[in-house]
Amino acid sequence: MDVLDAIRKRVAVRYFEEKPVPEDVLKTLAWAAHKAPTGGNTPYRRVMVINDEETVSMIKQVSPGFLSNAKSLILIYTDLETAYKGLGRLGRDICSIIDAGAAAENVALAALKFGLGTCFTKSYSEAGVKEILEIPENYRTEVMLQIGYPRKDMPPPLKAKPNARITYLNRHGNLWT
Repeated sequence: MDVLDAIRKRVAVRYFEEKPVPEDVLKTLAWAAHKAPTGGNTPYRRVMVINDEETVSMIKQVSPGFLSNAKSLILIYTDLETAYKGLGRLGRDICSIIDAGAAAENVALAALKFGLGTCFTKSYSEAGVKEILEIPENYRTEVMLQIGYPRKDMPPPLKAKPNARITYLNRHGNLWT
């Protein structure tokens, strides 16, 4: 599948089969996350693969928006000290968040190659997740991806809302259709 096909096919998946994701596939997805850029090539990104059933269950307990039965998660988080040393407040407060989104999208697109679906999640207790995963205070969680094999009977993806895809050419207001 080429990149544009993957972009077309990628949707948020919230209903997964009970089948676990193989470790070698999870390693490939972690690699894909690390291939995303970081501001100034500063090594502040951290990636954690979570596939231990008890740990996933504990995370669900501190995640009010986490409604899926995903067996695996990938957490993308930032070493705030390294980000600040490399790029100051820009690295810590902005670049690291943008770059985490790029890493998450890399994971989501790479997952399609293996027949997997993903769902980006931020509706969790940061303090709860950090405690469960033993993440030090000087790190910030950015985004968690739920990962698994999509159920065959899942509802169709939502359609884009009207005016959700507005593109301008050269100047704001100059619609490009």
